[in-house]
Amino acid sequence: MTAAVPHLPVERSAPRRRVLFALGAGVLLAHLSLLSGGLSGLSLDMFTAPAADPATAPDPGGAPPPPALTAAASQELPPPVRSSRVRWIVPKPPAPEPAPPPPKAEKPPPPPPPVEPPVVEPPAEPPAAPPPVDVAVAPPPEPPAPPPVEAAPASPPAPVSDLPPAAEVAASTVQGPGAGPADAALPPAVPPPGADLRFSATSLSKGKTYNGSAQLEWSPDGRQYEARLTVRVMVFTVLSQSSKGQLNTKGLVPDRFTDQRRSSERATHFDREGQRLRFSNNAPDAPLLPGAQDRLSVNFQLSALFNARPEAYTEGKLLRLPVSSVDTSEVWLFQVGPVTNETLPAGETQTVRLTRSPRKEYDRKVEVWLMPAHAHLPGRIRITEPNGDYLDMLLQDFPPPRNDPP
Repeated sequence: MTAAVPHLPVERSAPRRRVLFALGAGVLLAHLSLLSGGLSGLSLDMFTAPAADPATAPDPGGAPPPPALTAAASQELPPPVRSSRVRWIVPKPPAPEPAPPPPKAEKPPPPPPPVEPPVVEPPAEPPAAPPPVDVAVAPPPEPPAPPPVEAAPASPPAPVSDLPPAAEVAASTVQGPGAGPADAALPPAVPPPGADLRFSATSLSKGKTYNGSAQLEWSPDGRQYEARLTVRVMVFTVLSQSSKGQLNTKGLVPDRFTDQRRSSERATHFDREGQRLRFSNNAPDAPLLPGAQDRLSVNFQLSALFNARPEAYTEGKLLRLPVSSVDTSEVWLFQVGPVTNETLPAGETQTVRLTRSPRKEYDRKVEVWLMPAHAHLPGRIRITEPNGDYLDMLLQDFPPPRNDPP
């Protein structure tokens, strides 16, 4: 049997609307609280249905509410929330922006300098008029002189003739000014045999006298020759000369001459093909004259001339020979002296003295004593410089006879 459902009066619909309004307001407040973070983690049990007003509540002793109303209310109300599992992440507030730097204080511009009142100068006196200047009137320019005519380069000067007027020159020797005759016209000559001559040497240098020794080596082989002179004072070599060359029927034909004093050596080359003398100290070349000798070979060339024709060189005759040093070429004029006896350290012997007297300011005097008994080899040699210094060499031992070819 079905129980009858009592019908609710119309007046009781007001409580239902108040409940719905309360629920809606509660839900709205809950959402607002959740959004603002005020109800995070709190229980939402408070949002249950409120108790009915006692005035409007049904009678407890009465019948229960109608099931239709209960079912509808249960469908509209959400289930109660016991706890909240939503964790809200609150973002960190942004870092404050750095404060802008304080503006630099600008210095006020310096005050303008005080304006000084202008100084009023008294009026200057007018400058005096300059005195009148005399203007010299230049003469008209002269016509330009014609350019000088360039002269053709001159060849090296030939040695100047040092023959005295009306001098009698030995037959067939180099004669006249400048270059003498060709080699074919030179007188015959027979070089002496080889010898090793030793001398005692006395020298005067800068006012002091020195005693020493000298050695003159003469080494011919019939086609070539080599001569060497060495002068020593105590253990020091003060002069060393050498001469090398060829031998022919006209005597000695030098190829090279050297002169060494202390550590300095200079040389002269006899260039037969170029017909010139070349010097190692860059002095200008000199012409190569026929029969030219050097300062060492001239001693043995004189011996060769006397060996070939002793009768042609009698007392008073002149022998004219071109002689080269290490920087120049000259023509030496030897005058033949009488035959006399000369006392030497080696002994007494006959000699013929040949003298080359100085004819210019800086010429040296050369004297050679030839020994006829010893193939006209020199037994004494004396060289005197323009300032009076000299070197005097006297033979200590006569050369032994040798069988070397002439």
